[in-house]
Amino acid sequence: MSGVIAKYHCNYCQEDITGVRVKCAECPDFDLCLQCFSCGAEMGAHKNRHGYQLIDCGNFPIFQAPCNWKAKEELVLLEAIEQYGFGNWEDVSQCLPSRSVEEVQEHYNTLYIMGNIGKATWSVEPSFLVKDHTSPDSGPLSPSAKTNISAGDLTAAEQQELGYMPCRDDYEREFDNEAESLISQLSVGPEEDELEVALKLAQVDMYSRRLRERLRRKALARDYRLLEQFCGQGRAKGAATPGTTPSRKRPCPDEDREQQDKMRVFCQFQSSTDHEQLFENLEREKELKARIKDLMRYRRNGITKLDECAEFDLARHRREKRKENKKKSFALNAGPRQLRSQKALLNGVKKTRRKRKRRPYAKRTRR
Repeated sequence: MSGVIAKYHCNYCQEDITGVRVKCAECPDFDLCLQCFSCGAEMGAHKNRHGYQLIDCGNFPIFQAPCNWKAKEELVLLEAIEQYGFGNWEDVSQCLPSRSVEEVQEHYNTLYIMGNIGKATWSVEPSFLVKDHTSPDSGPLSPSAKTNISAGDLTAAEQQELGYMPCRDDYEREFDNEAESLISQLSVGPEEDELEVALKLAQVDMYSRRLRERLRRKALARDYRLLEQFCGQGRAKGAATPGTTPSRKRPCPDEDREQQDKMRVFCQFQSSTDHEQLFENLEREKELKARIKDLMRYRRNGITKLDECAEFDLARHRREKRKENKKKSFALNAGPRQLRSQKALLNGVKKTRRKRKRRPYAKRTRR
Protein backbone atom coordinates (compact mmCIF):
# COMPACT_ATOMS: atom_id res chain seq x y z
CA MET A 1 0.00 0.00 0.00
CA SER A 2 3.01 2.33 -0.16
CA GLY A 3 2.15 3.31 -3.73
CA VAL A 4 -1.38 4.38 -2.88
CA ILE A 5 -0.36 7.72 -1.41
CA ALA A 6 1.54 8.96 -4.48
CA LYS A 7 -1.28 9.28 -7.02
CA TYR A 8 0.31 12.02 -9.13
CA HIS A 9 3.69 12.38 -10.83
CA CYS A 10 5.44 15.27 -12.52
CA ASN A 11 5.09 15.15 -16.31
CA TYR A 12 8.52 16.76 -16.72
CA CYS A 13 10.84 14.99 -14.25
CA GLN A 14 8.60 11.89 -13.79
CA GLU A 15 8.94 12.09 -9.98
CA ASP A 16 6.03 11.30 -7.66
CA ILE A 17 4.31 14.34 -6.18
CA THR A 18 3.40 13.86 -2.54
CA GLY A 19 2.97 17.52 -1.58
CA VAL A 20 1.62 20.53 -3.40
CA ARG A 21 1.37 20.12 -7.17
CA VAL A 22 0.81 22.61 -10.00
CA LYS A 23 -1.95 21.70 -12.47
CA CYS A 24 -2.06 23.38 -15.89
CA ALA A 25 -5.42 25.03 -16.57
CA GLU A 26 -5.11 24.72 -20.38
CA CYS A 27 -3.35 21.38 -20.99
CA PRO A 28 -5.39 18.28 -20.05
CA ASP A 29 -3.89 15.98 -17.42
CA PHE A 30 -0.63 17.91 -17.02
CA ASP A 31 0.92 18.26 -13.55
CA LEU A 32 4.24 19.71 -12.43
CA CYS A 33 6.13 19.66 -9.17
CA LEU A 34 7.12 22.91 -7.53
CA GLN A 35 10.77 22.56 -8.58
CA CYS A 36 9.99 22.16 -12.30
CA PHE A 37 7.33 24.88 -12.15
CA SER A 38 9.76 27.35 -10.57
CA CYS A 39 12.25 26.68 -13.40
CA GLY A 40 9.60 27.44 -16.06
CA ALA A 41 9.60 23.95 -17.55
CA GLU A 42 7.94 23.52 -20.98
CA MET A 43 7.06 20.23 -22.62
CA GLY A 44 5.11 19.55 -25.82
CA ALA A 45 2.10 21.84 -26.10
CA HIS A 46 2.55 23.13 -22.55
CA LYS A 47 4.01 26.63 -22.23
CA ASN A 48 5.13 28.40 -19.06
CA ARG A 49 2.67 31.23 -19.77
CA HIS A 50 -0.38 28.96 -19.34
CA GLY A 51 -2.71 29.38 -16.40
CA TYR A 52 -2.22 27.07 -13.44
CA GLN A 53 -3.77 25.85 -10.20
CA LEU A 54 -2.03 24.96 -6.96
CA ILE A 55 -3.48 21.74 -5.56
CA ASP A 56 -2.57 20.18 -2.24
CA CYS A 57 -2.10 16.43 -2.65
CA GLY A 58 -3.78 15.17 0.45
CA ASN A 59 -2.39 17.28 3.30
CA PHE A 60 -5.79 18.75 4.15
CA PRO A 61 -8.76 17.29 6.05
CA ILE A 62 -11.88 16.28 4.13
CA PHE A 63 -14.32 16.15 7.03
CA GLN A 64 -14.85 18.93 9.54
CA ALA A 65 -13.53 19.00 13.11
CA PRO A 66 -13.19 17.14 15.44
CA CYS A 67 -11.98 14.77 12.68
CA ASN A 68 -8.20 15.05 12.27
CA TRP A 69 -7.79 12.59 9.39
CA LYS A 70 -5.92 13.84 6.32
CA ALA A 71 -7.02 13.19 2.75
CA LYS A 72 -4.09 10.81 2.26
CA GLU A 73 -5.25 8.68 5.18
CA GLU A 74 -8.80 8.65 3.83
CA LEU A 75 -7.50 7.39 0.49
CA VAL A 76 -5.39 4.68 2.14
CA LEU A 77 -8.39 3.64 4.25
CA LEU A 78 -10.70 3.22 1.26
CA GLU A 79 -8.06 1.36 -0.77
CA ALA A 80 -7.35 -0.98 2.15
CA ILE A 81 -11.05 -1.76 2.69
CA GLU A 82 -11.42 -2.45 -1.03
CA GLN A 83 -8.46 -4.84 -0.92
CA TYR A 84 -9.02 -6.66 2.39
CA GLY A 85 -12.81 -6.35 2.60
CA PHE A 86 -15.21 -4.65 5.00
CA GLY A 87 -14.81 -5.83 8.63
CA ASN A 88 -11.17 -6.94 8.38
CA TRP A 89 -10.05 -4.02 10.53
CA GLU A 90 -6.79 -5.55 11.71
CA ASP A 91 -5.35 -5.82 8.19
CA VAL A 92 -6.77 -2.43 7.30
CA SER A 93 -5.15 -0.79 10.34
CA GLN A 94 -1.75 -2.17 9.30
CA CYS A 95 -1.86 0.15 6.28
CA LEU A 96 -2.31 3.07 8.71
CA PRO A 97 0.48 2.76 11.31
CA SER A 98 -0.58 5.93 13.11
CA ARG A 99 -4.16 4.66 13.69
CA SER A 100 -5.38 1.86 15.92
CA VAL A 101 -7.95 -0.78 15.02
CA GLU A 102 -10.66 0.93 17.08
CA GLU A 103 -9.98 4.32 15.49
CA VAL A 104 -10.19 2.89 11.98
CA GLN A 105 -13.46 1.06 12.66
CA GLU A 106 -15.09 4.00 14.45
CA HIS A 107 -14.00 6.50 11.79
CA TYR A 108 -15.38 4.45 8.89
CA ASN A 109 -18.67 3.59 10.59
CA THR A 110 -19.28 7.13 11.81
CA LEU A 111 -18.42 9.14 8.70
CA TYR A 112 -19.01 6.69 5.85
CA ILE A 113 -21.78 4.36 7.02
CA MET A 114 -23.79 6.59 9.36
CA GLY A 115 -22.64 9.92 7.91
CA ASN A 116 -23.80 11.95 4.95
CA ILE A 117 -22.12 9.60 2.48
CA GLY A 118 -24.05 6.61 3.80
CA LYS A 119 -27.34 8.52 3.90
CA ALA A 120 -26.88 9.65 0.29
CA THR A 121 -25.89 6.12 -0.81
CA TRP A 122 -28.56 4.09 1.03
CA SER A 123 -31.62 6.28 0.91
CA VAL A 124 -34.45 5.23 3.21
CA GLU A 125 -37.19 6.87 1.15
CA PRO A 126 -37.86 5.19 -2.23
CA SER A 127 -37.40 7.32 -5.32
CA PHE A 128 -40.21 7.46 -7.91
CA LEU A 129 -38.42 9.73 -10.38
CA VAL A 130 -38.27 8.56 -13.98
CA LYS A 131 -34.70 8.17 -15.21
CA ASP A 132 -33.64 8.73 -18.80
CA HIS A 133 -31.65 5.69 -19.93
CA THR A 134 -31.29 6.72 -23.58
CA SER A 135 -27.78 7.16 -24.90
CA PRO A 136 -26.63 10.68 -25.73
CA ASP A 137 -26.61 11.76 -29.36
CA SER A 138 -22.85 11.84 -29.77
CA GLY A 139 -22.27 9.57 -32.75
CA PRO A 140 -19.95 10.27 -35.66
CA LEU A 141 -22.80 11.81 -37.71
CA SER A 142 -24.53 13.61 -34.83
CA PRO A 143 -25.25 17.36 -35.04
CA SER A 144 -22.93 17.97 -32.09
CA ALA A 145 -19.97 16.65 -34.11
CA LYS A 146 -20.48 19.29 -36.80
CA THR A 147 -17.77 21.95 -36.83
CA ASN A 148 -18.46 25.28 -38.47
CA ILE A 149 -15.45 26.52 -40.43
CA SER A 150 -15.44 30.28 -40.83
CA ALA A 151 -14.48 31.77 -44.17
CA GLY A 152 -12.78 34.72 -42.49
CA ASP A 153 -13.23 38.11 -44.12
CA LEU A 154 -13.64 36.73 -47.64
CA THR A 155 -16.65 37.86 -49.60
CA ALA A 156 -18.74 35.58 -51.78
CA ALA A 157 -17.11 36.96 -54.93
CA GLU A 158 -13.62 36.35 -53.55
CA GLN A 159 -14.54 32.80 -52.51
CA GLN A 160 -15.85 32.10 -55.99
CA GLU A 161 -12.75 33.60 -57.60
CA LEU A 162 -10.45 31.47 -55.42
CA GLY A 163 -12.59 28.38 -55.89
CA TYR A 164 -12.98 28.04 -52.12
CA MET A 165 -15.90 26.15 -50.57
CA PRO A 166 -16.09 27.16 -46.88
CA CYS A 167 -18.67 24.56 -45.86
CA ARG A 168 -16.36 21.75 -46.96
CA ASP A 169 -13.11 23.67 -46.44
CA ASP A 170 -11.99 22.56 -49.89
CA TYR A 171 -10.76 24.19 -53.08
CA GLU A 172 -11.59 23.39 -56.65
CA ARG A 173 -7.89 22.85 -57.22
CA GLU A 174 -6.07 21.64 -54.12
CA PHE A 175 -2.36 21.55 -53.40
CA ASP A 176 -0.81 18.52 -55.11
CA ASN A 177 -4.05 18.03 -57.00
CA GLU A 178 -2.80 14.88 -58.75
CA ALA A 179 -2.23 12.97 -55.50
CA GLU A 180 -5.43 10.94 -55.93
CA SER A 181 -4.08 9.43 -59.15
CA LEU A 182 -1.98 7.05 -57.02
CA ILE A 183 -5.01 5.18 -55.70
CA SER A 184 -7.72 6.02 -58.22
CA GLN A 185 -7.19 2.75 -60.14
CA LEU A 186 -6.10 0.70 -57.13
CA SER A 187 -7.89 -2.55 -56.29
CA VAL A 188 -6.96 -5.59 -54.24
CA GLY A 189 -7.95 -9.04 -55.47
CA PRO A 190 -8.03 -12.35 -53.60
CA GLU A 191 -5.48 -13.96 -55.95
CA GLU A 192 -2.71 -11.41 -55.41
CA ASP A 193 0.43 -12.43 -53.59
CA GLU A 194 2.04 -10.67 -50.62
CA LEU A 195 4.42 -8.63 -52.79
CA GLU A 196 1.60 -7.05 -54.81
CA VAL A 197 -0.39 -6.31 -51.64
CA ALA A 198 2.67 -4.72 -50.03
CA LEU A 199 3.22 -2.60 -53.15
CA LYS A 200 -0.36 -1.33 -53.05
CA LEU A 201 -0.11 -0.63 -49.33
CA ALA A 202 3.01 1.42 -50.04
CA GLN A 203 1.02 3.42 -52.61
CA VAL A 204 -1.69 4.05 -50.03
CA ASP A 205 0.97 5.20 -47.56
CA MET A 206 2.40 7.57 -50.17
CA TYR A 207 -1.07 9.01 -50.76
CA SER A 208 -1.70 9.47 -47.04
CA ARG A 209 1.58 11.38 -46.70
CA ARG A 210 0.70 13.70 -49.57
CA LEU A 211 -2.76 14.17 -48.11
CA ARG A 212 -1.31 15.08 -44.69
CA GLU A 213 0.96 17.62 -46.38
CA ARG A 214 -2.07 19.14 -48.11
CA LEU A 215 -3.95 19.41 -44.82
CA ARG A 216 -0.89 20.90 -43.13
CA ARG A 217 -0.56 23.62 -45.74
CA LYS A 218 -4.28 24.34 -45.58
CA ALA A 219 -4.19 24.66 -41.79
CA LEU A 220 -1.11 26.87 -42.05
CA ALA A 221 -2.87 29.20 -44.50
CA ARG A 222 -5.92 29.33 -42.21
CA ASP A 223 -3.85 29.99 -39.10
CA TYR A 224 -1.84 32.84 -40.63
CA ARG A 225 -4.88 34.16 -42.58
CA LEU A 226 -2.99 34.12 -45.86
CA LEU A 227 -6.15 34.23 -47.99
CA GLU A 228 -7.38 37.36 -46.22
CA GLN A 229 -4.00 39.02 -46.69
CA PHE A 230 -3.90 38.06 -50.38
CA CYS A 231 -7.38 39.42 -51.01
CA GLY A 232 -6.62 42.48 -48.86
CA GLN A 233 -3.73 43.40 -51.15
CA GLY A 234 -6.08 43.19 -54.13
CA ARG A 235 -8.56 45.45 -52.37
CA ALA A 236 -5.84 47.96 -51.60
CA LYS A 237 -4.85 48.12 -55.29
CA GLY A 238 -8.43 48.39 -56.54
CA ALA A 239 -11.62 49.86 -55.16
CA ALA A 240 -12.82 48.91 -51.70
CA THR A 241 -15.39 46.14 -51.59
CA PRO A 242 -18.73 47.34 -50.16
CA GLY A 243 -19.57 45.90 -46.78
CA THR A 244 -15.95 45.13 -45.87
CA THR A 245 -13.32 47.19 -44.12
CA PRO A 246 -9.74 46.92 -45.36
CA SER A 247 -7.31 45.67 -42.75
CA ARG A 248 -4.83 48.31 -41.67
CA LYS A 249 -1.53 47.17 -40.29
CA ARG A 250 0.83 49.33 -38.34
CA PRO A 251 3.82 50.27 -40.50
CA CYS A 252 6.93 48.58 -39.19
CA PRO A 253 10.49 49.89 -39.58
CA ASP A 254 12.79 48.52 -42.25
CA GLU A 255 14.87 46.64 -39.67
CA ASP A 256 11.82 44.85 -38.27
CA ARG A 257 10.57 44.06 -41.78
CA GLU A 258 13.95 42.60 -42.70
CA GLN A 259 13.95 40.48 -39.55
CA GLN A 260 10.43 39.25 -40.29
CA ASP A 261 11.51 38.22 -43.78
CA LYS A 262 14.42 36.24 -42.34
CA MET A 263 12.24 34.48 -39.76
CA ARG A 264 9.39 33.76 -42.18
CA VAL A 265 10.79 30.32 -42.95
CA PHE A 266 10.01 29.23 -39.36
CA CYS A 267 6.28 29.96 -39.72
CA GLN A 268 5.60 26.39 -40.80
CA PHE A 269 7.02 25.03 -37.55
CA GLN A 270 4.98 27.17 -35.10
CA SER A 271 1.54 28.69 -34.83
CA SER A 272 0.78 32.32 -35.56
CA THR A 273 0.43 33.08 -31.85
CA ASP A 274 3.86 31.64 -31.07
CA HIS A 275 5.34 33.45 -34.07
CA GLU A 276 3.99 36.80 -32.89
CA GLN A 277 5.19 36.04 -29.37
CA LEU A 278 8.67 35.36 -30.79
CA PHE A 279 8.81 38.77 -32.46
CA GLU A 280 7.56 40.47 -29.30
CA ASN A 281 10.31 38.74 -27.32
CA LEU A 282 12.94 39.82 -29.85
CA GLU A 283 11.67 43.40 -29.71
CA ARG A 284 11.73 43.28 -25.92
CA GLU A 285 15.30 41.95 -26.04
CA LYS A 286 16.34 44.86 -28.25
CA GLU A 287 14.76 47.36 -25.85
CA LEU A 288 16.49 45.78 -22.86
CA LYS A 289 19.87 45.89 -24.61
CA ALA A 290 19.38 49.57 -25.41
CA ARG A 291 18.36 50.25 -21.82
CA ILE A 292 21.42 48.40 -20.49
CA LYS A 293 23.64 50.43 -22.82
CA ASP A 294 22.13 53.68 -21.47
CA LEU A 295 22.63 52.56 -17.88
CA MET A 296 26.26 51.69 -18.58
CA ARG A 297 26.78 55.18 -20.03
CA TYR A 298 25.25 56.68 -16.89
CA ARG A 299 27.57 54.60 -14.73
CA ARG A 300 30.64 55.70 -16.69
CA ASN A 301 29.66 59.32 -16.03
CA GLY A 302 29.37 58.69 -12.28
CA ILE A 303 25.56 58.49 -12.04
CA THR A 304 24.29 55.81 -9.67
CA LYS A 305 20.67 56.94 -9.11
CA LEU A 306 17.79 56.90 -11.57
CA ASP A 307 16.60 60.32 -10.39
CA GLU A 308 19.78 61.91 -11.74
CA CYS A 309 19.42 60.40 -15.23
CA ALA A 310 16.88 62.95 -16.47
CA GLU A 311 19.05 65.86 -15.34
CA PHE A 312 22.10 64.30 -17.00
CA ASP A 313 20.26 63.80 -20.31
CA LEU A 314 18.99 67.39 -20.23
CA ALA A 315 22.49 68.74 -19.61
CA ARG A 316 23.92 66.54 -22.37
CA HIS A 317 21.32 67.75 -24.88
CA ARG A 318 22.02 71.36 -23.94
CA ARG A 319 25.75 70.82 -24.38
CA GLU A 320 25.30 69.24 -27.80
CA LYS A 321 22.92 71.98 -28.89
CA ARG A 322 25.31 74.68 -27.69
CA LYS A 323 28.16 73.03 -29.58
CA GLU A 324 26.07 72.81 -32.74
CA ASN A 325 25.01 76.48 -32.50
CA LYS A 326 28.62 77.50 -31.99
CA LYS A 327 29.66 75.67 -35.15
CA LYS A 328 26.88 77.37 -37.11
CA SER A 329 27.90 80.83 -35.86
CA PHE A 330 31.52 80.24 -36.89
CA ALA A 331 30.38 79.09 -40.32
CA LEU A 332 28.33 82.27 -40.85
CA ASN A 333 30.75 84.91 -39.47
CA ALA A 334 34.24 83.57 -40.29
CA GLY A 335 36.07 83.24 -43.58
CA PRO A 336 37.18 79.96 -45.09
CA ARG A 337 40.68 80.09 -43.61
CA GLN A 338 39.54 81.19 -40.20
CA LEU A 339 36.77 78.61 -40.32
CA ARG A 340 39.32 75.83 -40.84
CA SER A 341 41.44 77.04 -37.94
CA GLN A 342 38.44 77.39 -35.62
CA LYS A 343 37.20 73.98 -36.66
CA ALA A 344 40.58 72.49 -35.78
CA LEU A 345 40.47 74.17 -32.37
CA LEU A 346 36.95 72.84 -31.73
CA ASN A 347 38.12 69.35 -32.57
CA GLY A 348 40.94 69.62 -30.05
CA VAL A 349 43.74 69.82 -32.62
CA LYS A 350 46.33 72.54 -32.13
CA LYS A 351 46.76 74.59 -35.28
CA THR A 352 50.47 74.85 -36.13
CA ARG A 353 51.90 76.73 -39.07
CA ARG A 354 54.27 74.76 -41.19
CA LYS A 355 57.68 76.37 -41.47
CA ARG A 356 59.05 76.83 -44.92
CA LYS A 357 62.46 75.32 -45.46
CA ARG A 358 64.90 77.77 -46.98
CA ARG A 359 66.95 76.53 -49.85
CA PRO A 360 70.72 77.24 -49.87
CA TYR A 361 71.79 80.18 -52.08
CA ALA A 362 73.56 79.02 -55.16
CA LYS A 363 76.68 81.12 -55.81
CA ARG A 364 77.12 82.45 -59.30
CA THR A 365 80.25 81.40 -61.01
CA ARG A 366 82.26 84.02 -62.86
CA ARG A 367 83.03 83.48 -66.47
